[in-house]
Amino acid sequence: MFSAKRIAAGAVVATAAASAVLASGGVAQADVPVPEANCHVYNIFNTGGMVNCELPTWHQAKLTCVAWPVPFTYWKYGPIQYGQNQSWASCDSPGAMVRIEVIQA
Repeated sequence: MFSAKRIAAGAVVATAAASAVLASGGVAQADVPVPEANCHVYNIFNTGGMVNCELPTWHQAKLTCVAWPVPFTYWKYGPIQYGQNQSWASCDSPGAMVRIEVIQA
């Protein structure tokens, strides 16, 4: 038969274990700045591009595009993504991209 002391001790241990699991579940890994996140940039036919990062960080693709016949530059931004997810963007006309970079979101 179980004694009252054993039941109480088991309840304390079970409560402590459950609270440790719940407390550790809310702890997230710290985000890394984009320059340190080993991010990759992919140019797609000077029209669009894609970026992703290997480490956990919020990032976004930023394209610099040029419009013709009156040359002016404008920027296109991809969706904000986290970690290895890909952020895509494209310019309005083929061959209009002059630069692609990954920025901190």
